[in-house]
Amino acid sequence: MTFIPSLPRWPHARLVSPAQACIGLDIAGDRARLALMRRRRVERLAEQVFGAPVCEAGQIGDFALLAQGCREWLGRLRIEGAAIAMAVPAACITTTRLILPASSGEAQRLAQIRAELAAHGLPPDDIALDYRVLGPAAGSPDDVDILVLSAPVMVVEDRLELAESLGLRVQAMAPEDICLAGFLRGAQPTADAAVLHLGAGGSWLSLPPAERLPLQWQPASGSLPALLGELAPWLQRSSRRLLLTGDHHELPAVAAALSKYADIAAAVAALPAAFADLGTLPADASDRRLPAFHCALALAATGAA
Repeated sequence: MTFIPSLPRWPHARLVSPAQACIGLDIAGDRARLALMRRRRVERLAEQVFGAPVCEAGQIGDFALLAQGCREWLGRLRIEGAAIAMAVPAACITTTRLILPASSGEAQRLAQIRAELAAHGLPPDDIALDYRVLGPAAGSPDDVDILVLSAPVMVVEDRLELAESLGLRVQAMAPEDICLAGFLRGAQPTADAAVLHLGAGGSWLSLPPAERLPLQWQPASGSLPALLGELAPWLQRSSRRLLLTGDHHELPAVAAALSKYADIAAAVAALPAAFADLGTLPADASDRRLPAFHCALALAATGAA
């Protein structure tokens, strides 16, 4: 799934062919993280701290600071000829489930989706959207279950403008939660694991196949008992496996607490085996810090796939 505005249907903007080199750029809080993949090999992970917030609740605030910092950063790394993949933050995405006729053509389905969104108070001209067919509708074989994702056009256009200012072709604009959760689930023996993201970019729980539950809990101010309490209703009906990701520095402790008190097999998410060779790491990188780069890696993999 990919968000690109000003096209008849944004999923068709999955660009024509895989990029030989793709940068996954994850922007959150006062920093951005980069993963460079070239020919299916991760060559570099890097982090840029800007000294002031550049993105809050998914919205780019100080665009000039972000663009200048990224420009200098990419220049130091001497990255040339690469495309870029970025995320539409989960905090900016609204999801809507619809049941539509399975026989609908592309134009019909898009018109139906736009009409339904307008009925829900989401003006189609102000949003970028994508949708995913989840499968046949329960009890209605002639219909399909559709997951519609919408985000403010400005969120997408700011990222497109950033890519243009950096002189990089946009290879993908992916929904953060679906991209990241799918990437991490692909590393596991089964695909039924829930994914818990805790970090500066927001906290959310992803339940398969494509349900995302936003959490109020924040790493800077929330206690572990508060997190356990907020998760309790959802963990009771989720799979018995939970993968943790994000830049919260206490992920191992959170995983241990969930395993102990929630009776769930919780662990910090591992990377797919294909990404075992991570190339050049940041000077202070360690296994404890790799979850902070999961989103950048997922984006780079999406652009290079």
